Amino acid sequence: MEKFEYTDENLRKLQLVELEMLKELDRLCRKNNIKYVLEGGTLLGAVRHGGFIPWDDDIDVRMLREEYDRFCEVCAKQLDSRKYFLQTYKTDPSYRWGYARILKVGTVYCRKDHEQLKSRTGIFIDIFPSDNLPEQGVGRLFCNGASWLCRKALYSEVGRMAAPNFWRRSGFFFLNLFPKQWFYKLLETLTERYKNINTKQVRCFSWGAPEETAGFQKEWMQNTQNITFEGFDFLAPSKIHEYLVHLFGEDYMTPPPPEERVPRHVATYIKF
Repeated sequence: MEKFEYTDENLRKLQLVELEMLKELDRLCRKNNIKYVLEGGTLLGAVRHGGFIPWDDDIDVRMLREEYDRFCEVCAKQLDSRKYFLQTYKTDPSYRWGYARILKVGTVYCRKDHEQLKSRTGIFIDIFPSDNLPEQGVGRLFCNGASWLCRKALYSEVGRMAAPNFWRRSGFFFLNLFPKQWFYKLLETLTERYKNINTKQVRCFSWGAPEETAGFQKEWMQNTQNITFEGFDFLAPSKIHEYLVHLFGEDYMTPPPPEERVPRHVATYIKF
């Protein structure tokens, strides 16, 4: 494989493969009455551009935990294994993240600094589960602290080599000494501990962005609406404006300066 460099042509080619997988996710969800919402830059792109942000290189989807678990069960039986693979730490023992991906079979996508990972690789879309988050007090601090620890520990195989300074690399080296299964178990414990508690907020325990720590309003994902993305209807949160303000601030309709309009992920190799 030749070293990959983004061009307008191959970035668009990547987007269209991801769109194909999103359409398959939507088909399975509508067939089985499973709710999801477009997330992050994917939702912003739908609102601001009617599809992909022109320089975006991925697709993100979010589901409440109950919907996410049902989706994983559905994929085990209904996802076309000749074309797609649902990747989780349960279906791929070498996978190091706490959220799911749909991979396109027969493709390769290798991110910079991830070359040493032994998990299956391919062009993918991310699916983030959202669990109940206590609204205040010790429970909230514990959830966010444990989430931070799990995220760092699962990233440690990358971070021990790619972190920007000696002290951070040393910290990741230490975390990488512990079995990653311990941290999957901790994530599962957080999910089970709070799944029957009626909270107004949710977060993805295995993702570390600031908006996760702040929490999402559960109602945004309990009620959905259609939104057009690349000429197709997909599901969006019930309150799109509030959702995007939570993620990007009040000026989310203003594109970043030209020098920041670049793909977010650096790929070393890609095979379509």
